[in-house]
Amino acid sequence: MEATRCVLVVDDDQGVRETFAYVLALEGYSVRIAATAEEALRYVGQERPDAILLDLKMPLINGAGFMFRLRADPANQDIAVAVITAAPVLDDATIDDLRTLRAEVWHKPLSIEEIQQIARALMTGGHAPTIPARPRSLE
Repeated sequence: MEATRCVLVVDDDQGVRETFAYVLALEGYSVRIAATAEEALRYVGQERPDAILLDLKMPLINGAGFMFRLRADPANQDIAVAVITAAPVLDDATIDDLRTLRAEVWHKPLSIEEIQQIARALMTGGHAPTIPARPRSLE
């Protein structure tokens, strides 16, 4: 029997953490949550997740800072990460940093199906389709 795959949800918004955790648990994932990058880094050091859904804008250490620290450890090079942000547009330097750090970028809000699709893609080693760093059309 295959072990349950673990997703770490890192977001400073409690409602987002709880919603993502609920949606991912419905898909059968073991879900851990962290409210800060520091808390998430401690968790990764203790119990390595299979994938991480990471907020970009957080106090103290933001998502990009977390990614630099995560990837600094060779043991964490292959953890799949999706950065999820409410920012409608990202600057070129941030986009370049996140690409270099091998993070997929998605923009909030996300539907239940999108959250599940992102997790499935990260778990299979594939890449979830990256949403461009511009607002989605509201068609």
